[in-house]
Amino acid sequence: MDRSYYDDGLTIVRLVLQKRINHAAQISLTNDILCIAAGLRSASLVDQLFLNRNDVDRLQSIFHHSARFNHLDLISIGEDHVFIIHRQLLLQDIHDYLSGSSDGLQRVFVNVDHHLPQPEIMPANRYKALEDYVRYVLLPEVQYRIKSWDQAEQCYKPLAVPNRLSLVTLTGWLLSYPINYVLPGHGRRYSSGSGDREGRCNEDEEDEDQDDGRNALANQELVVTRVNLQPSKNVDGLREHCLLSFSYPAELAERSMNRSSEAPPSPLSPQVERSEYQFEMTADATAKPMSARLARSESYDHNRPLPFNNPDIGAAGRSFLAQLHSRFQKQTIWKAWEVGQQTVVLPVVAM
Repeated sequence: MDRSYYDDGLTIVRLVLQKRINHAAQISLTNDILCIAAGLRSASLVDQLFLNRNDVDRLQSIFHHSARFNHLDLISIGEDHVFIIHRQLLLQDIHDYLSGSSDGLQRVFVNVDHHLPQPEIMPANRYKALEDYVRYVLLPEVQYRIKSWDQAEQCYKPLAVPNRLSLVTLTGWLLSYPINYVLPGHGRRYSSGSGDREGRCNEDEEDEDQDDGRNALANQELVVTRVNLQPSKNVDGLREHCLLSFSYPAELAERSMNRSSEAPPSPLSPQVERSEYQFEMTADATAKPMSARLARSESYDHNRPLPFNNPDIGAAGRSFLAQLHSRFQKQTIWKAWEVGQQTVVLPVVAM
């Protein structure tokens, strides 16, 4: 391992963004780039600052001409959501998801429609609006990028913002969250698992009572899960980094344990979200300390029982840890990973 790996990444960030972000944000973005380059995840949202078209084009040009980061790229969805991607790894994630491969990440889609008394898992853990966007928009774009990357340098246009799918769900999927939140939206139909265009929802069925982000997560106990990376001493300047953080409702897991009790009916079958969810900590919020490690790289055992009450959440968690550990073993930038959990109750969960 070349000790200058981190310095090369930081140089790219400073070259493009110069003094527009502070040192802490520069380090965060550099570590995100290194995580993608190492193959730990297929995409990362650039949330340290707004990247304009010139920023995106310059970063793409640097990646294109870099021997170390040539496998990286940027994809914009609309003007506000820019993702750093590992092209081949994202293509593999897409194929695994659309084919339902047991080797891919198992995902759970949770209906957080604010009409519900509490969040609930969507039937068959499939979501047609997302599948359509991944199949008909994202897949062709990634395939085209891979085919054309070694040719003349290009400036790619942003992808269209989905009109039947919220960016919360799409962002969560791209960031490899095993638990994806779904808000009510333009479509009303749960996925049947098929990818035909005729199965798309009719816009006449749109719910006119949309409410810009209201959801069923407020005042619910949420289990926040964080994956932290420990730096390798062989890479100069590298620091501890949070690979990703996601949550799931604890109440959903507890209620679903009793399979004999009938789940309350859903007044809506949601399909749209808007932006990556954020936790708004206020004076009314309560949080328990971070629990003992859920898992860590040094002692990872795929046969070890996990503390997930709901079988769907448990399967997704086991799949997530298995994929994390498998990808981690193929890289040498980071020394170790560990996963911790914390329960929080928030009066407002903004999306």
